[in-house]
Amino acid sequence: MQTQAPTPTAPRVKRFFKQKNRGSAFWAVLVWALFWLHLAWAAPAGTVIRNQAAAIVNGQIYLSNEVETRVQAVCVPAMTPNGSLASPGQRTTAPAGGTAYFSYRLQNSGNQSFLFNLSWLQNGASWTPSAVRFYLDTNANAQLDPGEPEVSSLSLDMGQEAHLILAVQTPPSASGELLISPVATCPDGTRDEDNFSSIRIGSGPALSLVKSVDANPVRQNQTVGFTLRVQNLGSARAMGPVYVEDRLDIPGLNGLAYLAGSASTVKGRLEYFDGANWGSLEPTLVRGIRLVLDGLEVGEEAIFSFRMQVAADAAPGERVNLAQVSSSEGSAQTQASLQIAAEYAHALGPIGNPQAAGTADRQEAEVLAGQPYCFSHTLLNSGNAPDTYTLEALGLPSGVNLTYRTMGGGSLPTPITLAAGHSLDFQACVSALPPGTPAFEFSLLARSGSTGNADPTVDRVAQVWDLSQIVLFKSSSSGPTASPGQGVEYTLQVENPLPLTISNVQIEDTLDAHLEFLSASDGGVFDPGTRTVRWNLTLAARSTLTLRLRVRVSTAAPDNVTIVNRFSLRSAEIGNPLVSNSVTLRVQAAALLLEKRVEPRKVRVGDLLTYTLTVANVGQVPLTVRLEDTPDPHLQYHAGSASPAEPVLQNSRLIWENLTLAPGERMEIRYRMRVLAGAGSELKNTVQATGDSASGTAVASAVASAAVQVEQGVLAAPHLLMGRVFLDTNRDGLYTAGLDVPLPGARVILSNGWQALTDAEGRYSFRNLTGGVWEVMLEPASAPFPPLPHPEAQGAGYRHRVRVEGLTVSDFPLERPAGLAHAQRETTLEFGPLTLHKKLLPLPAGVRVVLVLESAEPLTDLTLTDPLPGGGERVFQFALFQGRQTLTYDLDSPRAPQLTDPQVRWRYP
Repeated sequence: MQTQAPTPTAPRVKRFFKQKNRGSAFWAVLVWALFWLHLAWAAPAGTVIRNQAAAIVNGQIYLSNEVETRVQAVCVPAMTPNGSLASPGQRTTAPAGGTAYFSYRLQNSGNQSFLFNLSWLQNGASWTPSAVRFYLDTNANAQLDPGEPEVSSLSLDMGQEAHLILAVQTPPSASGELLISPVATCPDGTRDEDNFSSIRIGSGPALSLVKSVDANPVRQNQTVGFTLRVQNLGSARAMGPVYVEDRLDIPGLNGLAYLAGSASTVKGRLEYFDGANWGSLEPTLVRGIRLVLDGLEVGEEAIFSFRMQVAADAAPGERVNLAQVSSSEGSAQTQASLQIAAEYAHALGPIGNPQAAGTADRQEAEVLAGQPYCFSHTLLNSGNAPDTYTLEALGLPSGVNLTYRTMGGGSLPTPITLAAGHSLDFQACVSALPPGTPAFEFSLLARSGSTGNADPTVDRVAQVWDLSQIVLFKSSSSGPTASPGQGVEYTLQVENPLPLTISNVQIEDTLDAHLEFLSASDGGVFDPGTRTVRWNLTLAARSTLTLRLRVRVSTAAPDNVTIVNRFSLRSAEIGNPLVSNSVTLRVQAAALLLEKRVEPRKVRVGDLLTYTLTVANVGQVPLTVRLEDTPDPHLQYHAGSASPAEPVLQNSRLIWENLTLAPGERMEIRYRMRVLAGAGSELKNTVQATGDSASGTAVASAVASAAVQVEQGVLAAPHLLMGRVFLDTNRDGLYTAGLDVPLPGARVILSNGWQALTDAEGRYSFRNLTGGVWEVMLEPASAPFPPLPHPEAQGAGYRHRVRVEGLTVSDFPLERPAGLAHAQRETTLEFGPLTLHKKLLPLPAGVRVVLVLESAEPLTDLTLTDPLPGGGERVFQFALFQGRQTLTYDLDSPRAPQLTDPQVRWRYP
């Protein structure tokens, strides 16, 4: 909520009434003052200022007696323009026996209507005017017009002003200079008489300049108009150029800026100053304005006006602007002053929201018993003048104290001094509360030292919670036994059922001497000196915090030693640490170590990975080991690649059983797996080893994993549609190599117009598609037989509706006519960098054997041995092989050809 001081022209009262909690278990009392602040020069005479206090008890309002103060009348005349003997406000030249004219403005700045008597005084000459008269300038044109009445006194209401013409008749014997000032006198004798103007006796031009403002005082964000009136009061024409200049970049106009496009004149031309030069075009930032005239005849006047904007952060106080008129024959200057009113306002509310109102201006907290709690607030000086503030707390229960702190925790000095527009964040801290303290609320007020106004905000302690409800629990991934060298993962859980957040929480776990630190989750840091793992965290309200700590049992840990471990929690709100349960592990001498490696570390779809499992019995008893490897679903075991023993495949898992290891013995197993399409960016493969003693009791286990990074390749291109057009012999909708017949040269058309012809294997593909639903069509003219039913088929089956996401396959199986079909047989051998393809092609008499070798790296002394079906073998040797090569030979075979498996070997230098 924000408070505002009464303004000079419209005194106001702002009531600060905020609804409190109506709970029947406690009383909430709020007392506030209702102030009507009236400055003597602003409040009308006779105004009554009333002050009354009020209190709210359980929703009922109780009022005190009223105190009244009556404002007395104050008369303040204000005659402008001002002028001194050293610096007259206006100047003119008049002949002896002639008349000089000056323009003035009289304003009633008092607080009721007053009658002002008009007179004059002189200084600076030995002669006295023949006559001095005052005329009412009814049209405010700064010159005496026919019919304008002569006056000797004026009655003006509060704030009312009148324009006057002072006519001074000089005697025939006058010479030199006369300084004369009009005088406005109040009924109580108060006078305004510092308004001197100069009359020089002689002939020639006399330039007179008057500047006025259309509002005074003004406020922030308000616009105010200035008018400059120049007149030739002499006896001859003022030769041009005549410059009427008003500089706007002076310190006296701080907080005011020229309002673009507001300058206007009826004669002459306007020029603008940009800080360096004068010009006729209005710049972005106007630092000065001047009116340029070609000359002024006797009695002629020229007027120009402009407006200025008061800045939102303009400081209160007087602003004075000096303007001047100059020509080659003389100059004159004048000034105008205005006041930027001081406005005192402030706001107090929750931190970051000092001007909150209603329910947003309340804070509620649930606190810990025995611990102080601090509500954070922001105090804002939203006025335009510096002010001081005191803090008050109303409604605190008996025995509860409130202290004020900086956000850094130090004591807050009071009263608080804030510059205009500045704010302060601070804490209001309630003293430690015992368990069972009922809920309560209190009002915190910030009271202005200038106005006495107070802005309240409400803080409420809704619940006082007992720390015993916070639960600490620790568990272990191993137990109740562990082997030397075995990794152990502890889980630390903190359950906070309380509806409040605990900040700056420190959790500590001191490790036993037989434990070696490996890692800690959530930023835990290990201190080797104290063997303590520490976490610095925030415990959210009604949450469960789970931390993980990985350690290893020392290889030097003696058999049957007991390891006990627990953790503690403390914070700024919790003075005495909370302690968890203890976790106990007993060291058992038998131990099994497992390591898993993979090469290469970066692969693409279709590549082969070589895994190496190393299992070691570091215990003291023989073990029968079982290995179970669980690969990623996008990995496929390469049959026959394992050594020294093939695994058993169960639900995609690889299992080796009955591996015997004597104490200190180790074993390595190598095998290969292929990366399948659809693999993510990382493939993780986990293996578990369990070891049993001769008695069948499980005495050791270990888990290891290996991960590789999958790079995007041509086989894993995003949003790729591919498929095959083939004659489906067994009508199962799936392509079976050697049985189904691929259809080359078939035309496949995508819905965006792309076309593809199937290759020799009946395959087509469309790459770099956007994900979503596509239609792909097989051109009927290129398909000799009709399509078979297909889940994606539309209409007659030549068109498929396919959702393409990643690698997507859509085949076109076609009916195959009855007839003789020959099967082609082939096999592929992959080992390390070498790939060998073997294919049998039927000939009119016999078969042709085709061997294709590919290697990505040089192979020394490569020997290829291909067994013949009827016995014997064909041998091919290469001293150094690299790249790709195709080998063929023919066999006479009256029967169906028999496919044999070739063998290769080479050596590394």
